[in-house]
Amino acid sequence: MSKNPPSFQPPLDDLPVADDLVAADLDLRLSTPSTVVVDARLEVEDASGPDSIELALVIPRSQCRGERPLLSALLDAARTAIARATRAGTTPLTLLPRRVVTLAAGRPYVIPVF
Repeated sequence: MSKNPPSFQPPLDDLPVADDLVAADLDLRLSTPSTVVVDARLEVEDASGPDSIELALVIPRSQCRGERPLLSALLDAARTAIARATRAGTTPLTLLPRRVVTLAAGRPYVIPVF
């Protein structure tokens, strides 16, 4: 987790989608013959203010068309990463999840998980 100073954050656009396929080139951390890994961050808020948790969204290559994942696969990967990052609810969550953000062509977009 990284502590970020409270600051104004402008609203972000939802990730562009066409026919359940992400219609943007996501910034990938890793691409293998069996998976693609997309960097994202879970923005949260607690009593001390905004914070973020880095996430790695692991998507099976079978759920992609080239380097672009199906939206359903991206959402599944985001939910899995959030559960992993928050220990799947096994400990009291003091952080209020706000949104999941990823980069596409260097521009931040919201993944519509919540």
